[in-house]
Amino acid sequence: MNELLRWGFYTSFALFAVLVAGNRRGGTLLAAVWHLLGLVISLSALLAVCGGLPVPYAVAYSQSPEVSATGARLAGLLQYPNAFGAVMAVFLLERLFAAAYGFRLTGPSGTVSGEDCAEGEVEASRGAVNRAEQENIASGEGGGGAISRAEQENIASGEGGGGAVSRAEQENIASGEAEGGAGSRAGETAIAGRVGRALGWSAELRRTAARLLPLFPYAAALLLSESRGAWLAAASAGAAALLWKRQLSAPLLLAGAAPVAAAALLYRQLARTGLAAEPLPGLLLLAGLWAGALLAGLWLHRRSCRAAGWHRAAMLALAAVAWTAAASAVLLQVRARITGPSPTAAARGLFYRDAWKLAAEAPWLGRGGETWRHSYLAAQSRPYVGSQVHSGYLDILLNLGTAGLAAVLLLLLAAGWLVFKASPRLLPPLLVIILHSAVDFDWSYGLIWMLLLLLPAWALAETIARQVAEGTAILTRLRRSWPYAGIAVLCALTFMLSILSYQAMRGAALYKQAARTSTDPAAQTVLLRQSLAWNPREPQTAAALSRLLPEEQGMDLLQSSMQFSPGDAALHWELAERYLQGRDPGEALYWVRRSLKADIFNAAKRLAAIEGMLKMAERGLAEGNRQRAADSAAAGLELLRQYSLLAGREHSAGRRHNDRGFGINEQAEGVYLRLRALQALAIQDEPKKLVTG
Repeated sequence: MNELLRWGFYTSFALFAVLVAGNRRGGTLLAAVWHLLGLVISLSALLAVCGGLPVPYAVAYSQSPEVSATGARLAGLLQYPNAFGAVMAVFLLERLFAAAYGFRLTGPSGTVSGEDCAEGEVEASRGAVNRAEQENIASGEGGGGAISRAEQENIASGEGGGGAVSRAEQENIASGEAEGGAGSRAGETAIAGRVGRALGWSAELRRTAARLLPLFPYAAALLLSESRGAWLAAASAGAAALLWKRQLSAPLLLAGAAPVAAAALLYRQLARTGLAAEPLPGLLLLAGLWAGALLAGLWLHRRSCRAAGWHRAAMLALAAVAWTAAASAVLLQVRARITGPSPTAAARGLFYRDAWKLAAEAPWLGRGGETWRHSYLAAQSRPYVGSQVHSGYLDILLNLGTAGLAAVLLLLLAAGWLVFKASPRLLPPLLVIILHSAVDFDWSYGLIWMLLLLLPAWALAETIARQVAEGTAILTRLRRSWPYAGIAVLCALTFMLSILSYQAMRGAALYKQAARTSTDPAAQTVLLRQSLAWNPREPQTAAALSRLLPEEQGMDLLQSSMQFSPGDAALHWELAERYLQGRDPGEALYWVRRSLKADIFNAAKRLAAIEGMLKMAERGLAEGNRQRAADSAAAGLELLRQYSLLAGREHSAGRRHNDRGFGINEQAEGVYLRLRALQALAIQDEPKKLVTG
């Protein structure tokens, strides 16, 4: 049900995004959502460090230098540094390539001429024809393609001036008697040109500032996350785009130099304090570096537009120096994590091997939703802690099998092709999502899927906007036939999923209420029954209610709940505990083994099961049933033998990956002695009194 709700939400969002993209202002709306989302995520994280904004778990602390070079990593609203770094890399590349595409590419050698750099001249030439052009038009020589030849002749004869110049002025121009006026008109032309260029530069400045403004917070947040995977994914996606369009190298170099250098400086400053800064100095540092990055970026952009030859080469060299200094400052801080052994990479390799073995059990259609979360305790080959498989593709393979993975790959391929054809500047951020999801559990976040689906919808909106501007809105005409069908499907899907969501929400709310009334078992039982009525699929609720019911009712409830969650380790252990309190050592041993198979490296459960067998043997001996006592003691000794063998194997494998602290302890030795004594006592001819410690 959880997976149904998750994928239903993604489908609803995709349909909604496509419907918005077909709107006349759809691209503007999608862009606004994108930029607002990026700024909220990045600034909330930076303000949590520099401004004292209370964001829970915004910083992840670690004493291990192999996990964090500074002892602290920025996690933001996502509360996980790696996923947060990947999201920041997505937003950073989108703005970087937007700034780069603000230049007009002129050749494969990497030379560019600013599209916005010529905006002043374009603005100066708009509107009415200037006075010098009017003189040429009047003489029939300066139409410049703006008007037809017939109109030029009409203007020359004084019949088609359209108010541009008067009849008297035309006669003065023709007779050469308006030389003084010509000088005046030349001055007016120069003033108009300067005003137009000023307006053009003002518009260009606003556009460039809008492109460069978010670069600093995105870059700073990415560096502070200390996510090597996110850094590598961003570099790989950017390199792939540059291999395709090499002429983007210079614009990217110029656009990102100042923001990245400022972000590296902020990273170095905060790294010294373990991401702890006083609010006022932290805010001043953040604001000063942000303003400096923006102003320096605008200066580099304007100078590069006006420069040529060695001046332009000097600008590029300055930008390259800024990039090099930023990279050096960061790499010096994290060089140990990059060059040294990586325990997280080794742990991922262990996850992947166990996941492949688990996927081989159901290769075609998978094992259902959230397979790894519920099955990793049974599938793990070492006692690690990791309820996420750290690979989105492997997670899909476990849940949906080869068929589901093929469908997801086709979805990614279609999204990439659409973005590549419609808006190439959006391809690098899409590549970051595709690459980083292979080595982490990004796809467990609904935010990542929303970004992935938003990018092709945004590209589609830009294509439709261009077609409308060109008068060839083919996609819009084709889509007019099915918007109502799409809206109907969206509404039906939303209604169905809303019902399931409400049921799950009500069940969870009643469960929490029951947990708060733990002092009143009767009221707690009523609330748990109501919670299970709303959502009978929740194993946690069934396990809690079974403890409050009579033995047989509790066992029946657990058995029925296992139909919804057959691999749940908690349900298996609840049943095993009830059988351990009974009188049948065979049934108890069967359910204990099933429970331990679902949670292999749980030392507490193994010891509790052995002690349960010991108590069952003591009860049998006290009741005079020597056979049951002997069988229970033998079962306990067998469980202890298996426990000792597994603990010895783990001890010989070393402490690495033993996150759960699995091993045998002194208490097990005492239980062993008591079991041996009880077994010997149970098989004697005459009963003797057993002294238990």
